[in-house]
Amino acid sequence: MELQLNFLSSTADRRVKRHIKNFSLLIYIIIFSASLFVIYRTHQSQTYMADVFESLNADIESKIANVEPRMLFLERKIGVRNRLRRQSDLFLQPRTRPSVWRKTLIDITNALPPDLVITKIFSKPTTGKNKNKTGPTLTIEGFTYIEGSNRDILSVDNFRSNLLFSLPISTLYSDIKVDDNRIYKEDDRLKLIFTLGIYE
Repeated sequence: MELQLNFLSSTADRRVKRHIKNFSLLIYIIIFSASLFVIYRTHQSQTYMADVFESLNADIESKIANVEPRMLFLERKIGVRNRLRRQSDLFLQPRTRPSVWRKTLIDITNALPPDLVITKIFSKPTTGKNKNKTGPTLTIEGFTYIEGSNRDILSVDNFRSNLLFSLPISTLYSDIKVDDNRIYKEDDRLKLIFTLGIYE
């Protein structure tokens, strides 16, 4: 009787082990299949994205190829226009024509306050070794005495403000600065010496 029970129990143990082994094998197969499916889907998505990027890249390159000749044409046109614009000052000479100089001097005279005296007006060299690349294009030097009724030390600033709105100076030049403004005593009188720089 004991032998029969032992035989039945050992048979049951083998069946349980077989079931556990089969279930474990099924779990492994499911996990392996799921892994293969995930890898396959990932590969598909990567391939799809690569195809999309490749098609977009080809489309962009085709558009660039279509636009590039027109861009080169426009760049050549712009280059020609810039060269002509740079040469226009040479041909038209807007700052060196006698009529423009005459009008500039008239504007300087009209803008000059009655208490200021101009002693010198000169322009920088435009050619040669002494060409000034950073200084003013046109320089105005002068003075005034601060005495009696003439006590306005802001007369130079007023002169500059008047020039900023005069023509043709306001169109030919971009800025006007007081480069020098000094006061010293001369024969018991206060003398103000100024220098205005007119810049392109």
